[in-house]
Amino acid sequence: MKPGKCLRIFLTESDRINGKPAMEAVLELCHSAGLQGVSVTRGIEGMGMHGLHSASFLSLATDLPLLVEAIDSPEKIDQAIDIMRPYLGNRLLAVWPVEIMRSGDTDSCN
Repeated sequence: MKPGKCLRIFLTESDRINGKPAMEAVLELCHSAGLQGVSVTRGIEGMGMHGLHSASFLSLATDLPLLVEAIDSPEKIDQAIDIMRPYLGNRLLAVWPVEIMRSGDTDSCN
């Protein structure tokens, strides 16, 4: 296994960066930073600084939470954060160390 970092960026569907959907802008920034293995997950409910976001039947669910998650080398994650920081404003980021292993790696533990 190899050391890595996981980066998670918390957005909502209504967030915008430079006039485009924040999710799209963040994915472009991740690509330009050379990150691989970036995923976006749409939440069904969440609560944050701006209140409750829900997909309940009683609401028009247009502001649901989105999680952008990337796993890569510590250097690439740090570089990506430096590139993205000017665009993210006060959005929440979480970073933590991970061990990276692909199922086909021959140097993994038995």
